[in-house]
Amino acid sequence: MDSRTEIREFLTSRRARISPQQAGLPSYGTRRVPGLRRVEVAQLAGISVEYYSRLERGDLSGVSDSVLDTLARALRLDDEERTHLEDLARSDDFRARWARHDVRQHHIGTKPFRHPVVGDLHLTYEALDLTADNLTLVAYGAEPGSDSEDRLRLLASWASTLAPAPGHDPGHDGRRPPAPPVSRPLDAC
Repeated sequence: MDSRTEIREFLTSRRARISPQQAGLPSYGTRRVPGLRRVEVAQLAGISVEYYSRLERGDLSGVSDSVLDTLARALRLDDEERTHLEDLARSDDFRARWARHDVRQHHIGTKPFRHPVVGDLHLTYEALDLTADNLTLVAYGAEPGSDSEDRLRLLASWASTLAPAPGHDPGHDGRRPPAPPVSRPLDAC
């Protein structure tokens, strides 16, 4: 049995065993199934009917502990049933997160770069293909103590001088440090 089916069957069976009278609710209309209606469970748990319906369809991904607590109280779950519900939620949430970030490839290597300011860099990299999102996450770094690490530090220092300072020239394009102001002799004015 898959987790969605197990969640659905668990919640519907627990809802079916509680009458409106047991829950302290008025009973109205003809009931096609025994127990509480979804709207009544949602009301008792303090959540929307749409949200409860999503949970009862088997989607517990991302559900908070506080919602699980109020749901357990609304359905009058004992300790064992509450633990089972929490286990189902953890299992469903883990599977949902893994499915959203399915990692198909993990590449590790080195790559040479030539930067116009600091010269040659030899960087290590790790690349993760996140196929569900159709993305590749790449992280570069230099080996500690290497020339490339020193050059990256120099590059970071140089780049920090590109940040606009108070009173900066608004026409400056940000690609290189602005030239210092030109001083002219007083008699040239």
